[in-house]
This record gives sequence, C-alpha cells and structure tokens, in this order.
Amino acid sequence: MSALRCGVAQREFTPPVGIMSGIWGAAKKFRSESIHIGLFLTAVAREDKSGAKSFIVGIDLCVLGCVECAHDLLDRIAAGVGVDCDKILFASSHTHAVPLPCIHRSTKEGSELIPAFRENIITKSIEACKEAASNIEDVDITWGYGHCDLAVNRDLPCGSHEVVAFNPDIIADDTLTIGRISNRSGKVIGTIANYACHPTTLAWENMAVSPDYIGMARIMVEKATGAPMMFLQGASGELSPRNQYSGDTALADKNGTMLGHAILSTLASMQSPGRGLRWNGIVESGALLGEWHEMAMRGSDVCHEERINAKVRVKELKSIAQLREEWSGIDAGALEERISRAERLRIGYESNAEVDHPVWVWQWGEALFVAQPGEAYSFIQTELRRRNPGKVIFVMNLTNAPGLFYLPIKSAYNVPAYQAWQTLLAAGSLDSVIDAADSAIKRITGGK
Repeated sequence: MSALRCGVAQREFTPPVGIMSGIWGAAKKFRSESIHIGLFLTAVAREDKSGAKSFIVGIDLCVLGCVECAHDLLDRIAAGVGVDCDKILFASSHTHAVPLPCIHRSTKEGSELIPAFRENIITKSIEACKEAASNIEDVDITWGYGHCDLAVNRDLPCGSHEVVAFNPDIIADDTLTIGRISNRSGKVIGTIANYACHPTTLAWENMAVSPDYIGMARIMVEKATGAPMMFLQGASGELSPRNQYSGDTALADKNGTMLGHAILSTLASMQSPGRGLRWNGIVESGALLGEWHEMAMRGSDVCHEERINAKVRVKELKSIAQLREEWSGIDAGALEERISRAERLRIGYESNAEVDHPVWVWQWGEALFVAQPGEAYSFIQTELRRRNPGKVIFVMNLTNAPGLFYLPIKSAYNVPAYQAWQTLLAAGSLDSVIDAADSAIKRITGGK
C-alpha cells in the first residue's frame, strides 16, 4: 500500500482511416482501412511534499519513431507540461497495428497523415498530464502481483534457424503487476497494469488501426471499475501471444479478454482501499482458529525518482552495404524495411563503443518502477524481483526513447535469435542494465 497524492486523466488520439499504419516488412498494403478499437493515452500525475510533479504516461504506440522524432516529441511534451524530461515516464504499449509517429521513415501511401498524427499525440499528451495534475488528491494505492498465461516464449529453434514463433518447451514469465488507485472515499480513480507480451496478434494482413489485445483488456477493466486503465508493456523481448500474426481483430479481442479477466481477478483479490489484514488472535472452536481482520492502515508515502546510466557496449556493426548483400535474397519490401530500420537505428552508435543506456528507477511508496527504452528480455523482471523479494516491481520496456533495439539474454547471441542480430548492443548488455538497476533499488530502499 502507498499513501500518495495523485491524479489520473485519459485522452483518445485515434488517427483518421487512411493513415499509413503497421510496421511489418511482409505487408503489401500500408494505408489503414478501418479502426478496430480507438487509441488512448493515460496519464498518472504524482505530487511530492514540495508541490513538484512527475508523470507516468502509457500510450497505444509501437515505438516513438527514430531518434530525432522521439526526442522532439518528448521534449515538446515535457516543455508543454512544464517539467524536466526525466520527470515523465512516457511508455509505449508496443502494439504493431498503429502508425509510427516518425516523419523520416517512409513515403508510402498514407504517410502524408503522419505529421498531423504526431502533433495530435503531443497535444493530447500535454492535455492529459495537465488534467491529471489538476485532479491530484490524496489517494491510497494498493499494489499486487497476479498471473496471466497470455504470453508464451517466442524463440523457436527450427532446423538451422531460430524463428519468432511459439516455443512450447520454454515456460514464459506470467507475472502481472497491478496498482489500484483509490481516493480517500474508496472510489477507484485508476488502474495501472504492467504485463510482458508483444502485441503482435495483428500482423501484415491486418488493415485496421488497433491497440491489439490491450484494447479489449482496457474496455473490460474500465467498464468494471469505472476508471481509466493505464497499460505498461513489460520486458517482453522474447514473449508474445500463442495465437498471433493474424488479420482478424476478433483474435486480438480474444487475447485481450484473457488479460482483462486476469487484471480483474487480481483487483478482486486485493484488500479494500486503505485497508490491510491484521492479526486478531485465536478463537477456540472445534479447532484453534486464527482470525485476520481487515482494518484501516496507512501506506508508505516515501518516494524517490532518479535516472541512472548503465554502461553497455555496441557490437561490431556491419555496414549498410554489407547488410544489403547479406539480405539480398529476401522480399524487396522486407529488405527495404530492414535497411530503413538499420539506418535510423544507428544514429549515435558506433561499432564497439561503450555507450550510456538510460534507466529510470522510481519508488512510489511500496512500489518500484524500473523503466528503460529498449526491448529487454523477461530475465530483467524475473531477476530484479528475485534479487529484491517482498517488493512490488513494475518493469517497463520502450520508455522515453525510440525503443528500436533489443536487450537479449547472452544465449540468444549464440543461435543467433532475431533479437540478437537485430540489436546494436553486445552480449552482456542486459546483465549490465540489471546490475545497475538492482544497485539503484538497493541504494534507494536502503537494501530493505
């Protein structure tokens, strides 16, 4: 439990039909033809004792675009809200069925609508943060873990290759992390849901703009609670739905229903807002019965927010010409998609250089948020929770930067898995990020 001062707000930013949407190299059409479920962003504002504010924003985007577009978007949002960039955790859900807010990526059909889409994201994000700040009040936040079996491991050995598909031999992390925000009258004003699973239900045959499975999960939770739900993508580098790569939005709804029920089940298991269990003694009956009673309790109001930089190493990078030669036999559209990603990805990175990988570690009462911009494997969340038992830890991918590269486990480089040959970062980078985050957690919490 945490006793904080917070506010919540939400905005829809669904683009018009006809905008270029999706990121699939296998796609043959690019202009969207319908809207499955609208796109939303949800902001939670926190105010400290001095009146200073910080924000977490969860948004239905895949990534924030290239380096220039991501930094421009984040800088303008922070300036519009009136805070430093490091006082906003801006986290993409990673749905693959939405436009990329990047003006450099493509000139394909529908891309002429991207600049207006970017401007709308900036405007709506500023509005939501300001409204969340205006809604700040004393709240009780109940934190807890649940479980959802939507996600499976997607590193599948297949002959001499490893493909991105369901691997039934590896059990995926099923941890679901939940925060329920209630005002002092007990009314739920927001839900935070953190789960690791690639939103790749909808793929190259899909022509609908969609938040993927997150859309139906959000509809279910918001209908049940009467309050906005923020979704934060977990460390899903090697995790995805079992059933995916479809053009059928009904499958996205099915996957979302699984997550929605899991979130609601976790919420139902929580104690009442601002209340916890306290031992009440033994009652003599046919057996000795021990009583636990729900009683009013005040949660922690201790907060700390900081950014650290983990030192990671860049791989020895092949030239763009070498990549073109290596991939020359694949479909022309897929080739150009790969080359475009490689070119935009490399800005600011040089072969074998040591670079800073930003990590944000925030303590909100009894919960910890660990956020970083890459696509980390789930080992980061299982390991941080193993090293810090008794804590509720939200682990967030795709936060505050382009989010275009993976952080795989070391063994993924041996195959190599897609995530290992795609990333710019060398083997061991994930371990460096984990060690840096763990050290920060122990320092911030005093090792308690």
